[in-house]
Amino acid sequence: MYISNELSNVSIQWTVICCHEYKRLSRTKWRIDFHYKCGAEMTLEDVSDDMIQCLILGAYNSKKEMKTNIGKVSISSSSVVLPIDDWKTLQPLIVS
Repeated sequence: MYISNELSNVSIQWTVICCHEYKRLSRTKWRIDFHYKCGAEMTLEDVSDDMIQCLILGAYNSKKEMKTNIGKVSISSSSVVLPIDDWKTLQPLIVS
């Protein structure tokens, strides 16, 4: 499933672990920059929409404290039943 064009630069930060930065390279390809608290860093290029969806779904479902730049994302919302298992359900929550 295709990720909305409204998402082009996504940053998810787990306060005590790491920060993932997702940057759209083309319609369906992304670059992911991983920054870990221990100082380690890694970059993956030409990652497909499907992988980005899996990583963002995993982040959302982890129930760990996180900050993001993709609109209002509340993992403690009583209206959302976790885990969310598909992108169709999650995307409307993070794209206004």
